[in-house]
Amino acid sequence: MIKRNAGPVLIAVSLVALFVLALVLALAQHKLSILALDLTEHLFGIILAVFVLERILTWREERRWLAAKKWLYLLLLETIDDLLKQLLPTTVPQEATGTGEKVTVYETNGERIHFGEAVAYSPLRLLVGPDERALQSYITWHATELGSPRYADLAKEALADAREQIREAFGSSARLMEADITAMLISLEQATLAAIRHLDSATEVREERLYEGPHRNDEASAKRSTPQADHELAFAMGIIVESVVAAAIKPKVWLGGQMYSWEGQSTIWRLRARR
Repeated sequence: MIKRNAGPVLIAVSLVALFVLALVLALAQHKLSILALDLTEHLFGIILAVFVLERILTWREERRWLAAKKWLYLLLLETIDDLLKQLLPTTVPQEATGTGEKVTVYETNGERIHFGEAVAYSPLRLLVGPDERALQSYITWHATELGSPRYADLAKEALADAREQIREAFGSSARLMEADITAMLISLEQATLAAIRHLDSATEVREERLYEGPHRNDEASAKRSTPQADHELAFAMGIIVESVVAAAIKPKVWLGGQMYSWEGQSTIWRLRARR
């Protein structure tokens, strides 16, 4: 244990030895009061430099980069919201919900984020959480409505764009980010990459099934297999996209909270703004 901490121990022993030597010399010369005064002045200077001046300099450095950090977080929040808008339906009709009422999945007319005096962005507000089982069925319905192959292409394009923007943020401004949001964005970037691979695999399975169908069955059977293959692809994409939404929510909430805290908006004000 001592060998492992040999450096700090050696420094501590040296400081104690110097203090004892100074004390002995002061006693010999009857200048103990002068030694006490000098030690007090030096200790005060050290404490002032370490605990006061250093914090002032750190605060000034943070203020210097605050505008750049706020703009970066705003762009990241917009990137996540754009991804969710392209993956999710805005509303789901009554016949698709099975509950007899229309469901709004997300809206963008809630609280606003300002940059200076101007309104910079109105974040997306997700009304159906990723922990709700209905979200997967809503994504499946959305994919079916657009056409499973088309939705797969759109989803892969949106995922690739979001991943690229996150990687660009890491490459240019990683030092502006806190550790928490960095870890969340890494998790989201990995989720988008995995989702792209899974979407490619699911699309390949559909294509293989449609290719093998005409060789084993008649033309009528092949036509019947196409809707079934599309439905299976849509169901698989519901599971895949839901995992991406779950990975996107944590950084989205963190970024939104950070932006509102900078604006000095209280929780009570925000709750009132949503009504």
